[in-house]
Amino acid sequence: MTIKFQLAVIFVLLSMILPTAAYASPHIVWKVNVHEPVYSVPRVSEGTAYFDSAQANGFNVFAARNGRVIWKYATGGAIQMPVTIGGVLYPAHRGPAQVFVASDVGNIHHMRALNARNGQLVWDYTRNEPPQCMCSHVTHFMKHLLFAETDGHSLYAFSPFANIPNHRIWEFKGDGAKLTAPITVAGLVVFGSADHCVYGLGARTGKVIWKAATGYTFEAQPAVYHHVVIVGNTGGTVHAFSAMTGKSLWSFSTNGPITTRAVVWKNNVYVASGPGDRGVYDLSADDGKQIWYRQFSDYTSYAPILDHSVLVVASRDGNIVGLSPRSGKVPWKTALHGMPESQPISWNSDVALKVNDHRIIVVSAKSGRVLWTYRSRAVLTPPVVRGPRLYFGQSNGKLVVVGF
Repeated sequence: MTIKFQLAVIFVLLSMILPTAAYASPHIVWKVNVHEPVYSVPRVSEGTAYFDSAQANGFNVFAARNGRVIWKYATGGAIQMPVTIGGVLYPAHRGPAQVFVASDVGNIHHMRALNARNGQLVWDYTRNEPPQCMCSHVTHFMKHLLFAETDGHSLYAFSPFANIPNHRIWEFKGDGAKLTAPITVAGLVVFGSADHCVYGLGARTGKVIWKAATGYTFEAQPAVYHHVVIVGNTGGTVHAFSAMTGKSLWSFSTNGPITTRAVVWKNNVYVASGPGDRGVYDLSADDGKQIWYRQFSDYTSYAPILDHSVLVVASRDGNIVGLSPRSGKVPWKTALHGMPESQPISWNSDVALKVNDHRIIVVSAKSGRVLWTYRSRAVLTPPVVRGPRLYFGQSNGKLVVVGF
């Protein structure tokens, strides 16, 4: 056997053993250390990462780019929820985007807007209404408005720009039941509640336009298909309502609680059902009829994602699984060797997620191959993707940015 022939055989064998060798490995593009624990997911806009540290004193809100801190801001009090970035949407207002941050200083509760370019204070809305606190606000910037949920039980709307920068437009308290994250559709803000109802409020007025009772608690954020609101409840039923009127259009019952958001693709609705069922359903968005069903050995705590024409599910049994969105067949299944601890996210036709407290894993959406693992002794935040880069924080005070 000639050397040339032997080399050819070796090349063929290697190509069979390493079919994905062409994949590029991610690398650390830059990182910055603020020397205080970073526990909240960073927010990224135009290559700049905005994040907060766990310290109550000193600087605790930061903007960083290319491995250096651009600006930092001290709120003087604790921050418990991630900051929110709001774009400039009014044509007459040509200023930069704003960073919204909620914090507490003693009994005074603050909702602040900072200039995203330089960190200067734009406005500060304060109140001292016990027992609620601002630091537990989950904020959402949508359709010209800033929505804030206090302790998950009340919803506030702010108009953050123009000449009324600190004006709270309206509040919704309901009966104190916990609310889901809201969405905006057709001029309404829609959310579910632990009082078993789905609400549609006028986004500008807070007035209840419609209310739909179902008999079970809602924990999952609603999804939208055209002008149809689709949401599952803890009783295991998926409901479809008219976004305009709240009229029930269809419903479908599973065998387990639904606590994650439905994924809508074309006219398909993919829903993960929890303990007792442990399955993923494909339903018709038009009439709610079942197209296919796939059961797992354990349920998923996170919504499926669609990446590169593969439906990806991270299961509590320590596996990440690729499904055909058309048939529910399983082209690949990969062991993560740990519990998924974040919502899987799409990144460069691949999938990234946090596993246990100390690993970020990137998996090929095509093959399920583990492409890259970042390990740390520090606790990691879930990753966030912006363009070609992946961002995450660490409890040792570092913000890490990864790219190809």
